[in-house]
Amino acid sequence: MSFFRSFIGTCCGTEIFQKLRKQSWGKTLWHLFLLSLICAVFIGIGNYYMLKYRWRSAEAGFRGIFGSRVYLSEKGVIPESEPERSRRQEYPYNGLLIYVSPQGAEKEYPDETLFERNFIVLWHPSCFAFMLRQEEKWIFVKYNPDGRSLDVAMPKLSYQELKKKLVDTANAQQQVKWRLPSDYENGMTTPQLFKFIRTMFAIFKSLQFFFVQFFSVLLFTVFFASVFRLFCRNKLQEFSFAVMWKVSVYTAFPVMAVVSFFPALQLPGAKLYLELFVIGWLFYLFHVVRNLVLFQEDDDKKEEPANEQ
Repeated sequence: MSFFRSFIGTCCGTEIFQKLRKQSWGKTLWHLFLLSLICAVFIGIGNYYMLKYRWRSAEAGFRGIFGSRVYLSEKGVIPESEPERSRRQEYPYNGLLIYVSPQGAEKEYPDETLFERNFIVLWHPSCFAFMLRQEEKWIFVKYNPDGRSLDVAMPKLSYQELKKKLVDTANAQQQVKWRLPSDYENGMTTPQLFKFIRTMFAIFKSLQFFFVQFFSVLLFTVFFASVFRLFCRNKLQEFSFAVMWKVSVYTAFPVMAVVSFFPALQLPGAKLYLELFVIGWLFYLFHVVRNLVLFQEDDDKKEEPANEQ
């Protein structure tokens, strides 16, 4: 059964699960991969346009603080206005941009300025560092000046570890080895810069939610199928681990599509993405399993008269 037929069928009722339970392992996994990819792309596109809509004032503020263009020179990537002065800019979603001038970083970055942030961007003349908070941990990614390598801090960092990397990066010796497309030899305008930021943000969100969706569904469905086989009794023994895993994977499809709207449109509850998914998936899963059991009982009743004859 094709991917689109399988997906649409899971959204329209439970009858199709009688066929989906017979799908191969490989096709089921492939369909999960495709839907995770489609949802991730949808979330990325949504974040790109929502960022454009909500960050208009931030773009205007950037123009007022740093000028209408950034330049690539022997001093690295510098703003049009007052490149020798280090300063900061507040952003929506409790974000912060820290600019480090070629003359050096600020003397200190106090905890009250950094601790509650959801994200921080460090603009050093010869590199960019992106810091994203996830609950009590942080992800740190540094874009190196050669344009080809990333410095990614994994596993996630504590706040103190994050602050140390931020300070070390801000105070790092300047290295100018930028390799950029010829289109940017004369610098970038503010609209170009913000378009680049939105694009990178959307790609990051897409990758983040792809891995969250794909591996979360794998983990939850394997766990459910294992527990089901461990504790099932009587006629439920007819449902093997493979059957229950496939059924639980396909049951997740309509739930994945619905909950993807929350992060894509940045709706209230977007931070509870996994919780919303688990609740919706479990409700639908129990409904599907119940109907599969009823279908099985009906089939058994139909077979009994035939056996008596």
